[in-house]
Amino acid sequence: MKPIRPKRLPFEIRVGSGILRKAGALLSPPGGGKRRFLYLCDLPDTDPAPSALLASLEKAGQTVVPFPDGEYPDYPNDVDALLITGDAGKIGSAILFADDYYPELPYVLVPTTLEAQFDFAIGDAAGLILCDPSLPVSDADRKRATVELIRYAVGFDATLFDLLYADFDFGALLRRCLAIRCDLLDAEKTDLFDRLGTVIGLSVGYALGARDPFADDPFDEADELAIGLAAATRYALKTGYCRKDFLSDLIGLLSYHGLPNSALISDEELIAAIEEYPWADGRNVISLPRRLGECGLVEFDPADLKGLLPN
Repeated sequence: MKPIRPKRLPFEIRVGSGILRKAGALLSPPGGGKRRFLYLCDLPDTDPAPSALLASLEKAGQTVVPFPDGEYPDYPNDVDALLITGDAGKIGSAILFADDYYPELPYVLVPTTLEAQFDFAIGDAAGLILCDPSLPVSDADRKRATVELIRYAVGFDATLFDLLYADFDFGALLRRCLAIRCDLLDAEKTDLFDRLGTVIGLSVGYALGARDPFADDPFDEADELAIGLAAATRYALKTGYCRKDFLSDLIGLLSYHGLPNSALISDEELIAAIEEYPWADGRNVISLPRRLGECGLVEFDPADLKGLLPN
């Protein structure tokens, strides 16, 4: 498949089953030659992703320098690229490190979970992202990736919505979602996606934790995002921002995938969490669906967020 190349941003994305077995050739510098990579990864070399990646690099004669251990490690100055492998959290922290210590070096990102492939961090340097949707997937990872697909469908791609009722090909749908992500990055409109379902959903989790920090949270982050997406759609309908009622269709899709659309917390608890949760950032801006496949940023008053979690 052709790589995804944003119009302006200095990176490209390649998606393909088994692509990590071809990484050695793909990661050669322009004009040929070999590279010396600083390797940042918190997975064992026997894990399927690092195993395929490292074997391919060795076969191509590329050099991999492991990230140094120790409390005050000496970071190597003889590397010419960074190789960052792991889940979304590992990639995000490694990108921050790269921007601080190696801002001029190109990087290669290899997200190793479906969730990370849908929502990885992007640094400031030029880079290549390799996404292999054929890597082993846990039930939890599949659930998180499915929520991301539903968010993309509701906010940016109405035709994607109906495809999510069948046994779908993550690889094909991943390409569609990553093309949208690149467009948002190019246009500096990432808030449209980042605040879609999250402002309310993550506040639900915050409210449940604040109520009883020692109790088991009945929801994980995927559940919270699903709840937040349904609540944001209710709010869009309530305010007249949403031009067509597709709430029942959304709830049906969430239920089809075993995802919740509400939570047993009061309006007062939700409002307090919205006001206190760090994600709100004091901005009181939320991303709401305008119609299926289109969303926009809207200022809101937390006091108006009542009746969004029917129970």
